[in-house]
Parts: sequence; structure tokens; C-alpha cells
Amino acid sequence: MIQMAIDREYNGKWIDAVECEFEYHRAHKGARDSIGGVRGAGPALEPDEPAHFELIGAYDIETGDEIELTHNEIDDAEQKAWESFN
Repeated sequence: MIQMAIDREYNGKWIDAVECEFEYHRAHKGARDSIGGVRGAGPALEPDEPAHFELIGAYDIETGDEIELTHNEIDDAEQKAWESFN
């Protein structure tokens, strides 16, 4: 869980801070073709997927109510997740 300060109105109520829940996905290598009978040694069949965080939910710290974040707030929360991860 990542705590993040925000200052905005949501459904007629002022929100000061939220707690964001994330799921971490490790980097994943895409499928590869075979070369000379060696599986996975050939060119990529699927793109590689980089490690990333997926936002599961954002909750008002005071009430515990789930709220919807803007794209910029989601980006900020993901950046804080990476900073806390490293």
C-alpha cells in the first residue's frame, strides 16, 4: 500500500489523502521461435513485457471509501510505488 496526498473534491467531499493498493508484475520475456532445433533461441514471436505496477484500488484514508483517480494521479502513485520498491 502506498499513501499519497491529494487535494481535491470527489463526489461532493474534500479528500486530503488516499491509500493506493498495487500489484507488482515482474518482467516477462515473450515467446521466442526456435533456431537449429534450439527452443527459444530464435526471433521474438511476442514482445517482452517490462516490469510494472497495476493499480488495484485507491481508498480515502479517512473513510476507507474507494475513489477514482485521474490519469495524472495514477501516474504519480505508480512513480511513488517504484520509488518505494527500489
